[in-house]
Amino acid sequence: MLISDSHKFIFVRVRKTASSSMSSQLQPYVLPRPESPWSRFASRAHIEKDYHQYRFRAHAEISTAQRLFPPEQFDRYFKFAVVRNPWDRLVSEYKYILKTKSHGRHRKVKKLGSFERFVDMQIPRRDAYQLNQLCGRDGEYLMDFVGRLESLDEDWKNICGHIGIPYVELPRKNVSAHRPYSDYYTPALRGRVAQHWAPEIERFAYTFDD
Repeated sequence: MLISDSHKFIFVRVRKTASSSMSSQLQPYVLPRPESPWSRFASRAHIEKDYHQYRFRAHAEISTAQRLFPPEQFDRYFKFAVVRNPWDRLVSEYKYILKTKSHGRHRKVKKLGSFERFVDMQIPRRDAYQLNQLCGRDGEYLMDFVGRLESLDEDWKNICGHIGIPYVELPRKNVSAHRPYSDYYTPALRGRVAQHWAPEIERFAYTFDD
């Protein structure tokens, strides 16, 4: 998560949605991340109450900012994110973890032996669902704008205009090379994703063939 007081925005970084590329362009405007051992401990233990001193996880949920911000200030700040077709995103994350030996789940995912088993592993994981990052403590949807990776260029221009920064074409970072995501799905696996990811598929109007 990135926060800017000067430009009054909160950027929720969703995995595998070009969040690293966007973050690199937003860095000049955001609060520095506290690096002291105390800030790390106090943040993990939920002792720290000042969002300026809180060490946000890279992919923190918007509910964390909601908890730390004064309510009227939280309402004023522009809260945005980018999402991705869930079928496509699962394939991208699977391939990224497999190729990244330093990833915390690399060995575990490699031992699974198949993409289908990876999907089964993701189903019970809270952070496997984009929508969980974008809702508050009571389940209320809190975002002011959510772009789509599939229309990133246009949506990034809109974001830059809204927060008042110059538009710069996004660099490509952490790109996972793989076959078309549809190749990884059997009809049954496609339906399993449709069932479990239904809330975000419906909210963001995705279909398997997007």
